[in-house]
Amino acid sequence: MTTPMRLPNGRYRGKPITQVPVHYLKWMVNVTHSMAEDARTELARRGTILEMQFEISGHAVDRASQRCLGVWRKDRDGDEGLYKWLHRRGAEALGLAKDDKATHIGIKWVFERDCEWPILKTVMLEK
Repeated sequence: MTTPMRLPNGRYRGKPITQVPVHYLKWMVNVTHSMAEDARTELARRGTILEMQFEISGHAVDRASQRCLGVWRKDRDGDEGLYKWLHRRGAEALGLAKDDKATHIGIKWVFERDCEWPILKTVMLEK
């Protein structure tokens, strides 16, 4: 039996890659971390699917909860939560985005595309 690799630095420094949370492994893959291929292999071992349309940053969720709740309340499907709504409407905005920005349903959506998959960086009400 082989000993699993340990992370050399960062938040989970010294932890075996088999004990690192999925969200961190996905982050490692997305930012092309030095252990990105190891993270991808571990995600595959766990059966985690990596095909993502885009990722939502914590900042985007925070901004939406501070500035876009009125739009969310009027526009959501049934009991759809804010994160799920951001993902649904963000996917639409991503399809409209030019130069990493789009205006959709009265909201400005800002994406970063320099990663393996786009990241929704922030949202703000259109003025």
